[in-house]
Amino acid sequence: MSDGILLAGNIFVDRLNEQGVSTGQIIGPINTQKLAIKTEAESKVRTSNKKDSKGQALDDVKIPKPAVITWEFDDQPAELIALALMGEVADINDAAGVLADQAIVLPNHQGWVETGRKNFTDDVVVKQATVTLAASVDYEFNFALGLIRTIKGGALNAGGSITLSGSYNARSGKRINGATKSQSRLRLFGEGKNLANGKPVTFEIYDASMMPTKELDLAGSEFVSAALEGNAKLVQGKREPFYIEELEA
Repeated sequence: MSDGILLAGNIFVDRLNEQGVSTGQIIGPINTQKLAIKTEAESKVRTSNKKDSKGQALDDVKIPKPAVITWEFDDQPAELIALALMGEVADINDAAGVLADQAIVLPNHQGWVETGRKNFTDDVVVKQATVTLAASVDYEFNFALGLIRTIKGGALNAGGSITLSGSYNARSGKRINGATKSQSRLRLFGEGKNLANGKPVTFEIYDASMMPTKELDLAGSEFVSAALEGNAKLVQGKREPFYIEELEA
């Protein structure tokens, strides 16, 4: 039977609060490109100053350093994006509604103006005084963002006051409020198989204080991925900051 290690596994994350207590939402399994554990120690050396042995080590004591955890993943639900952006997740629950003759002043150039609402339906009506203006001729409207701007050569070429009427749909989903957290405390754990010998494997990192190590490129041409790094902490009641198990069955 082979003693090599090549793992395939399901990795889960439990976000902890500032006191190291679970926030109650376990995410996973997460498609992970890297989950690396680096253990090292610091040498404390007592050197000789004696005539015949100056500079030689009389004592060399190794003191463990915190284990460094590196985690890279490309599954990107809102909760994981929040980790990569040092943020937190909030629910979006915007109600539907109607604008009736809302007054807006457009500039004398083709810059966008916000209407204050988003996710409009296609029933938008724009008027200047009592005259109904033509979409794509006199003005351009962004329904998703609720933006309006004039079109050069149209009736609103010089800008001015208009009224806008129309309906907007409800919006629901997740909002990531970025850069609100200085660190993320995570419990990482999982199960899988050593493909070299078929044995089941489990592991757990009880509490790792982590932060992003690379930018999150939202305009890239590849799938968005994220990377976090930090130290595994020794939690109360445990002798070790993490464990890895290889099972016989």
